[in-house]
Amino acid sequence: MLLYEKYTPHSLKELIGNRLGLERIGRFAAEAKAGKRPKPIMVYGPSGTGKTAALRAAAEEGGFEVLELTSSDYRDADTLKKRLLPAAKSRGLFSSVTLILFDEIDELSSRFDKGAESVVTQMLREARQPIAFTANDFWDRRISFLRTHVERIEFRKADSKELIAYLRKVSEAEGEHLEEGVLREIAYRSDGDVRAALNDLEMVFMGGNDIIDNLVVRNRKVEIFRLLDRIFMTNSFLAAKSAVETSDVELEMLINWVDENIPNRYWLKKSLDQAYEQLSFASRFFEMAERVRYYGYVRYTNVGIAGVSISSGGNTRYVNPYSFPSRVKYLSSTKESRGVQNRIAYKLSPYLHTNRHEIVSSYLPLFRRLVEKAPEERRTAFTESLENDFKLDKDEIEYFIAAS
Repeated sequence: MLLYEKYTPHSLKELIGNRLGLERIGRFAAEAKAGKRPKPIMVYGPSGTGKTAALRAAAEEGGFEVLELTSSDYRDADTLKKRLLPAAKSRGLFSSVTLILFDEIDELSSRFDKGAESVVTQMLREARQPIAFTANDFWDRRISFLRTHVERIEFRKADSKELIAYLRKVSEAEGEHLEEGVLREIAYRSDGDVRAALNDLEMVFMGGNDIIDNLVVRNRKVEIFRLLDRIFMTNSFLAAKSAVETSDVELEMLINWVDENIPNRYWLKKSLDQAYEQLSFASRFFEMAERVRYYGYVRYTNVGIAGVSISSGGNTRYVNPYSFPSRVKYLSSTKESRGVQNRIAYKLSPYLHTNRHEIVSSYLPLFRRLVEKAPEERRTAFTESLENDFKLDKDEIEYFIAAS
């Protein structure tokens, strides 16, 4: 078991730093336990400051059930309405209190479809259960619709003295006695991120004090190029793995960055083959985690990405700069067009009796070709049918006309 999992706090007093914020969360939980309806809260601040851990600990102390939604969970209005609203209005299965927790709401809301925000707002008005959100930035425009509905609680990075004392306590509990300078260095390099500090501490337990120079100094705003350096420019698997695990770069985005830049850094065929094999391993487990919603597989994704670091065999080139992933560029440039295609496919699916992917890939190109070759009068009849019979909107009809 990893250290950050082993030392997951089970009560608010086990967390370090943010005393005022923890006290406010404690009052929020006490009000909910007393049968009151506390105002929803939003705990915001940098990654690794204990936002989600504090809310889970408060729920555990209060004996609450927790219904947690993450950025990988529900994102459409229908699902939110069917699953979330009933849970927010009724008693839990094993407890009279269920904490509705939206983790990383700034990321979750970016994936909402049309109408999802109104469902969340409705839930805030009608819920009988306590509701909490976490976010990195309270002022993110994506969550502006929530600001008047919640009480904000700011979490800040852990103080270095508190963090050093905490690392010392964990070290002693693990039967390790590290020098004060090593603990200070870990605390400094973690930049106040408790989870990252525990990951680095575990690396030192495994590799000894000599590995301290391979630990990543964290700057959350400019991580991607340093992270790529850690993957491509080192032969230390442990250093690469630690960098991947403690970075804020999303794994899907990181896989795209690594995929794009393997040819920019490795030139031997053997190195290229090994690197892509490791990345394929990582991608396979990431897709599996997304598909079955079991995020224990993510640790294998981290291992696969870090495995790219041992593929070079010392044959690394430094000439070419890192390239932005072309796949991400393509998806960004075609986002609007793909959105129109998906909406059309959704409306045509009941009539064509097949899935949306098949409609987008096979039927829509055929329909556009037919429209392109049809005489003007047939084209007009076709567009009228799309509007009247299939209820397509103006921009969806223009998708077919644009081909002609």
